[in-house]
Amino acid sequence: MGLMDIKMNSIILKVGITLLCTLATTFTFAEESAEKWLFVHTAEYAQVTNSTTIVMPVTRDVFAFTDRPIRHHAYLTGEKLASLWADTSNNSFKTDPPNAVLTWVDGENVNEAEVVITGATSEDESITYTIVIDANTVPNTELKYVSLFIDDVNISICSNHSNCFF
Repeated sequence: MGLMDIKMNSIILKVGITLLCTLATTFTFAEESAEKWLFVHTAEYAQVTNSTTIVMPVTRDVFAFTDRPIRHHAYLTGEKLASLWADTSNNSFKTDPPNAVLTWVDGENVNEAEVVITGATSEDESITYTIVIDANTVPNTELKYVSLFIDDVNISICSNHSNCFF
């Protein structure tokens, strides 16, 4: 084996190691960023105050869970859930408002409406959601046996101290 072969093998080895390190870093980052949290807020009633506002009491914590393949779950206070709309980082609820489905019981019927939640604030053990919805989909009244299923947001369990669920 000549000097030229040794240099070529050395270069190939260095390129291979660099490529392997780059791929390992990419896969690690992809695993961390793939964690998508979904949320379910349930209440015995909710008040629709106008065509863009729904107020739901927080009588128990909001359930959060991750999408496949990661399987985590957590319970959030109303204040913690509403704080997700205050985050201005990329891919937050503030910069990319989530879709949601609002369901409620009316007599023997279960009704649903697709909404976009553009804001949320927590106050006095309730969350006030600001929504965009098709006209006449949700009546301006008190809704009974309400569930709000909120689409995902990409955050790690503790991406920063303000978003630690556990």
